[in-house]
Amino acid sequence: MAVEEILADFPMLTREDIQACLSYAADRERQMVLLAA
Repeated sequence: MAVEEILADFPMLTREDIQACLSYAADRERQMVLLAA
């Protein structure tokens, strides 16, 4: 799903909101991999 599609479906969100969510998810994923190793 593209950012534009998310913004169309959820007009209360901003690009910055989406970027923050993706950054958080990526950070969590990196932490989980490090803990599992």
